Amino acid sequence: MFDPDGPVLGIDPGVSRCGYGLVLRAGGGRFRAVSYGVITTRPADPMPERLVTVATELEALVAEHRPSAMAVERVLFQSNARTAMSVGQANGLAQVAAARAGVPVVEYSPNEVKLAVTGHGAAGKAQVQEMVARLLGLAEVPRPPDAADALALALTHSWSGRLAAQGATGSASAAPGLTRAVEAAIARDDTRRTRRTGSEVA
Repeated sequence: MFDPDGPVLGIDPGVSRCGYGLVLRAGGGRFRAVSYGVITTRPADPMPERLVTVATELEALVAEHRPSAMAVERVLFQSNARTAMSVGQANGLAQVAAARAGVPVVEYSPNEVKLAVTGHGAAGKAQVQEMVARLLGLAEVPRPPDAADALALALTHSWSGRLAAQGATGSASAAPGLTRAVEAAIARDDTRRTRRTGSEVA
């Protein structure tokens, strides 16, 4: 089910809310969002059932879209222990779904994604989400936030160009190509804003 020309599947892991986003290179240094959303489970349900739900949905996404790669948020254990455990469980399920389909997996830290998408490793979530909308040419910020984060992961990997050098799995830093895309997206937005202001003055 692995398709080298398929989209990149970004996964923002979590058991209660697992964001996903698929990004495809559209040519001319631009990208488009193929699909995005969130897999949800009820906290009141038994954990084994919730994990089965997440696993089943992830496997269905991989089977339907045949991604060229999966970009998953790396688990950082210095955060809240309960959150880290949930993220780790969903991260593992995502990697299993990818491995079964022969899809390469790369993990990125939140700071790597922020740096890639905004050019600033200390950027806030709102800045990242706004930049995702700009880079993908979306009219508004993707909702819910988990989906926007997953799209950010997919964008980060789409420019990394280091998957082959690392083999099937690993981590990578943001490539300068995405930085240029960020600058171009901001320039396009500034141009539209200038034209709009000029029209209002006229």
